[in-house]
Amino acid sequence: MNAVVQLKEEIVKVNSLQSRFLDEAVKTMNAYDKAMLTAYIEYCLERGSTLKSLAAAYDLIVKDTLSNQVYFQRHGKYRYSTYNEVANSVYNNREYMNKYMYGLALSAFLWDNHVQMLNFFRDEIPRDKPGKYLEIGPGHGFFMMEAMRRSRYNSFLGVDISETSVHLTKSILNSRKFGSFNNFDIICTDFLDWNHEGKFDAIVMGEVLEHVENPTAFLNKIRSLAKPDGYVYLTTAINAPAVDHIYLFENRAQVIDMIESCGFIIKKMLLVSYKDKTIEETEKLKLPMNISVTLGVA
Repeated sequence: MNAVVQLKEEIVKVNSLQSRFLDEAVKTMNAYDKAMLTAYIEYCLERGSTLKSLAAAYDLIVKDTLSNQVYFQRHGKYRYSTYNEVANSVYNNREYMNKYMYGLALSAFLWDNHVQMLNFFRDEIPRDKPGKYLEIGPGHGFFMMEAMRRSRYNSFLGVDISETSVHLTKSILNSRKFGSFNNFDIICTDFLDWNHEGKFDAIVMGEVLEHVENPTAFLNKIRSLAKPDGYVYLTTAINAPAVDHIYLFENRAQVIDMIESCGFIIKKMLLVSYKDKTIEETEKLKLPMNISVTLGVA
């Protein structure tokens, strides 16, 4: 029995409601993602995790998200709205953050919206441009790793506010399990407090805007760091409550208007609706939706 099926069965032991969902996710998974997920599970096991602990990490993400979705449907707002409300329980809580990152990494292969966004990133990352790559909030490290595997950028830098995320990203890139990666560094700091001279040829920020109190400040800083001909990739969540989501985007227009007001041109966009719903139905019903964009500097 392969590692993906073993993990699926372990998850179902703790959450039987995931059975049909996971069967479909595994059935539709392409060969590349299946190989990557298998390698990730093996990597985790080699580092001392067990299938049981990985299943528990995934279940934590599922149940925390469900709890916050129920709150959102009842109150029409996210449970928290400031960084201080979630910092100690999430980002500064090493035990929780470890589970959160492992669960989130697994969702990159098992949740259709995360699969679509990762594939969009893989398709859109420039293949032949050299230069400097910056990622804000690399989290579990998969986006940066894919950039290293597919692009010709010369140096890679990650900035993350969580020490746990920094450690996990460094570990996966240094593991040699997914390739031989060099010329990278990950630093732990608040992006808005970070001072850097010079500009970047590529800037990536996946699923961060909904985690911050002032998304406009992040976008303006990215604009100041992006070269005029640089590649910028962003994603965010709309009406998508989670344990650490504090900024509520209610529709795609709010996201687009904010991005354009900060001096960007949207070159390409992916909208991921709620399962079996159109984009219009998803917005009308205030169901979770994701948006991914590649940008140019206006």
